[in-house]
Amino acid sequence: MRRVGLGVVGLGVTVWLLATAALAEEVHVSAQVDKTTVELGTSVTLTITIEGDFAKAKLEPVAFPKVFAVVAQSQASNVSLRVGALKRSVSLVYVLVPQEAGTFQLGPFHILHEGKALLTDPIEVVVTKPTLPPRLEETPRYTL
Repeated sequence: MRRVGLGVVGLGVTVWLLATAALAEEVHVSAQVDKTTVELGTSVTLTITIEGDFAKAKLEPVAFPKVFAVVAQSQASNVSLRVGALKRSVSLVYVLVPQEAGTFQLGPFHILHEGKALLTDPIEVVVTKPTLPPRLEETPRYTL
């Protein structure tokens, strides 16, 4: 008795289950920064991550307060299969450099998915003035 046919059927069922799981997958959007307090002129890395079946999702234009200069941006995608579950995500990474001191809000950022807006929480970033090095005390001069 040959079991090849059963293996092909088993493989077909597995592919169908994966495809069904991918279609039913929810979409989540999140945002995070590498630090929430920075000195003026020091970069902050913001990562916006969309997880799930984002094929139909549309990221609204990303806007930042005018005090932040965008000095770099990149995108990374990840697909993994764990215990029969397909996990997909895309991350948008922005390197921002503040141009003035103060407290600023990044976000909320949002995507549209199947007619619904999904929002991230806003992130507060505190930009401080650079600290100056301590003053060196003047050394006394001795005369002979």
